[in-house]
Amino acid sequence: MKKDKKLFISVIATFLLITMLSINVNAATGYQGYAIYRDGVFFNTNWHAGIMDEPYSTDYKPVTHHPGGFGSNDIVKWDTWDNFIDGKTFKGVYRPNSNPSSSQRDLFVSMGRKLINEKIPYNLAYQVYYDTSTSGTWVDHDEISSMRCDGVVEYIYEWYGFRVYGNGTYWDVTKNSFWGRDHHSGTAVTPKSQVNYLTKVTSSVPD
Repeated sequence: MKKDKKLFISVIATFLLITMLSINVNAATGYQGYAIYRDGVFFNTNWHAGIMDEPYSTDYKPVTHHPGGFGSNDIVKWDTWDNFIDGKTFKGVYRPNSNPSSSQRDLFVSMGRKLINEKIPYNLAYQVYYDTSTSGTWVDHDEISSMRCDGVVEYIYEWYGFRVYGNGTYWDVTKNSFWGRDHHSGTAVTPKSQVNYLTKVTSSVPD
C-alpha cells in the first residue's frame, strides 16, 4: 500500500475515534435534571421541591430531594414518585431560564447523586448551610452540613452557573459567603416562590 494511502486511512481512523469518544453517551433524556414541585407543605401555604434523577415519574426512584424532618433518615435521598408526591397535588416541571442542553442536565443529575452520597441532613432556615470559615471560594458538595429541599434545586443549578434566586451580588448559593448564605435563608426564597425564577416545562406529571 502506498505511503499516502496509509496516511489517509490513518487520518480517517483517528477522526472517527475522536468523534466516537466525544459523544456523550450519558446525555439526559425525558425530564432528567428538571426541577419538580408539589404543594401541601405548612398547611398548604408552601410547596416541596425535587430534581428528576430519572427520565419519567414511572421509573424506579426517579426523584432526588430532601424530604425534610430531623430524623437520622431525613437526608437528601433518591425516592419514589409516590413518596415525593405524598398524596399532594403536583405543581409542575421547571428548568433554569437559560435552557440547559441534555448534556448539562446530565451534570445536574450527577451532582444530585453526589449530594445523596453525602447524606446531608435538613435545615429549615437555610437553603444551603456550611461553615464559612472552612469553605474555600466555592462550597463543594462535601462541605454542605445541612440544606432544604429548594436548596437542593438551587445548589445543583447554580453550581453550573444557571442562576435561580438572588440579587446580582449574592445569587450564587454555591459561592462561600456569610451574607450570601444569609441571602438564601428564611422566607426570602421558598420552594413556592423559587419557581418564579425558573421556566415551566409542563404542568403535567412527567410520565
